[in-house]
Amino acid sequence: MGMLRLALAVAVLLSHLPPATFHFVGGGVAVQGFFVISGFYMALLLSGKYRDLGLFYSNRLLRLFPAYFAVMAFAAIALFGFNASATAAPEYFTAVFRHPGAALLFGFENIAIVGQDLLYWFTVDLTGHIAFDPHGAMPTATHPVAWQLLLVPQSWSLSLELMFYACAPFLMRLRWPWLVAVALASIVLRYAGSWLPVDYPLWQGRFFPTTFFLFLLGVLAHRALPAVERMPRAFALPLGYGASVAVLTIVIFEPVIGLAGEAARWLIYASIALALPFVFNAYRENRFDRFVGELSYPVYLTHLNVVGIVLTFNLPWPVLSAFALTLVASLLLYVAVDRPIDAWRQRRVARRRQVSADTADGRDPVVHAHAAELADVVVDRDAAAAEA
Repeated sequence: MGMLRLALAVAVLLSHLPPATFHFVGGGVAVQGFFVISGFYMALLLSGKYRDLGLFYSNRLLRLFPAYFAVMAFAAIALFGFNASATAAPEYFTAVFRHPGAALLFGFENIAIVGQDLLYWFTVDLTGHIAFDPHGAMPTATHPVAWQLLLVPQSWSLSLELMFYACAPFLMRLRWPWLVAVALASIVLRYAGSWLPVDYPLWQGRFFPTTFFLFLLGVLAHRALPAVERMPRAFALPLGYGASVAVLTIVIFEPVIGLAGEAARWLIYASIALALPFVFNAYRENRFDRFVGELSYPVYLTHLNVVGIVLTFNLPWPVLSAFALTLVASLLLYVAVDRPIDAWRQRRVARRRQVSADTADGRDPVVHAHAAELADVVVDRDAAAAEA
């Protein structure tokens, strides 16, 4: 799972790197592949690790926001200190933020994330006037697209993730026929965009109801996991390794395969969804794969800022420089932010489990929760991997 997640993050990096002459699957499709994986992981978490919705929601926010805020701070320094950005210019922010309404909107979006996907549907002029444009407007010097007022513009996908997190605990209560029905409704709505006066890439990629089915594909893939787990290991492991090689080959060499448009998209969606239970079952105890997967989120968050620096300062060997600097930035973000926060999140889950167990046994939950906090608590391996 980890290698697949990192390959998708690298695909996004390559799609945002103009000097690159070789690409994996397109960046937008790669992001949607992440949505399928997210659906699988949230189903895994909610099926075994979380019974407390407050803990689930708060831990999901802790998973996304600390690293995001760290990257946003770095992006602000790069933009306003060195005019280094792949998507924005300081004068956009200076002009637009003079107007209270626009400043409130874009300040909220940069901090809260939710709704960032919808900014792709709007333009904004330098007087702060915001206009709806469903036709996929291209930015100009005087009319940037609204998403250019985001310090971390690729975080639009996190907005869709957050909306799915809000729904996830309730979706897990549905039987698979209902999940299929909801997914089909989302797909029908997606293709209805072909007959609407809208830009279809916007409609299918920056609108939660038309991307909802991708998360549900992951949820449905998780429903197949028990059957895979019941397979003999001698049979399941080769299947998992083979599925991993197959889906990685598709992600990396999809441009060479020659498919385009919806055919290419569905090849990615289907291959990831079908492979997930087999790949997870095969790699669930692989620490290297887990570590590689943990770098995928930092790579996704940091890469566009790195690309801005590489392009602004015309660094030599731009593709190699972008990869090297993104790796360094990702490792720093993982060590300084992600890993400590993740350890805290796991302790929160362990303490809550201890309190629940003590309450059920009639013991004093305060005393035993404190004891659990001081002890080395081992949490479930599979859930810990999913949390990462």
